Amino acid sequence: MDLGLNGKIAVIMGGTSGVGLKTAEMFLQEGAKVAICGRNEERKDKAYDHLMKYGEASSIYAATCDVTNKLDVTSFIENTASSFGGIDILVNAAGQSVMGYFFDVTDEQWEQQIQLKYFAIIYAIRAVHPYLVKQGGGRIININATLAKEPERHMVATAATRAGLLNLSKTLSQELAPDNILVNSVSLGLIRTDQWERRRMKNAPDMNPEDYYADLAKKRNIPIGRVGEAEEVASVILFLASKQSSYVSGSTIETAGALGKAL
Repeated sequence: MDLGLNGKIAVIMGGTSGVGLKTAEMFLQEGAKVAICGRNEERKDKAYDHLMKYGEASSIYAATCDVTNKLDVTSFIENTASSFGGIDILVNAAGQSVMGYFFDVTDEQWEQQIQLKYFAIIYAIRAVHPYLVKQGGGRIININATLAKEPERHMVATAATRAGLLNLSKTLSQELAPDNILVNSVSLGLIRTDQWERRRMKNAPDMNPEDYYADLAKKRNIPIGRVGEAEEVASVILFLASKQSSYVSGSTIETAGALGKAL
């Protein structure tokens, strides 16, 4: 199936690892150009080298950028548009969870989650909007989590801000529709990413990875019986960016193996 992504320009905020990096890789395989960013320069350089296996240097732009810093985000978006001649797709993939019950979460942790789940997305959309309008429309895809609809007490700050992002995405889908900009969300369940790998190394460094994730899926009662892979999420993102999703906006697609009971 031709997704119609050949020659398209995709910006992936937080594209230096996990789902974001896999998404960039798959965009390149479809003939798109990609721009990725992250705060860690070493990780950014490693991601760039990885992406060179899937596309030419002229199709890849990588930069260090703090997605919660308005000036950083604006500069990154402007440099991307200048390098590639425009922007067609924005994927907001940067994110980090905070574990903790309400009285355990500090003000600083609340602030961090608000910055990541709200302002990082606000800054990116404000910066990219003129370029999408100039292209005659485009796609904005916000990576969210099942926590947005079905919160867990031990992740109160992340769940609360995720819910707000889901509301923001729906509102933007309506406001930006006249500009032919489609806005959708992808809600993740348990996905095998760098973040989960760090948790595994911290909590069970001597355990076989496959056994660890199988045990995790069992403990979390994932109906499909396993933890998801980054490629499975990236495939949904590419669909939402493709010509096949031309009448899909304001939607949330869950990639969670039937985890959760919320409608």
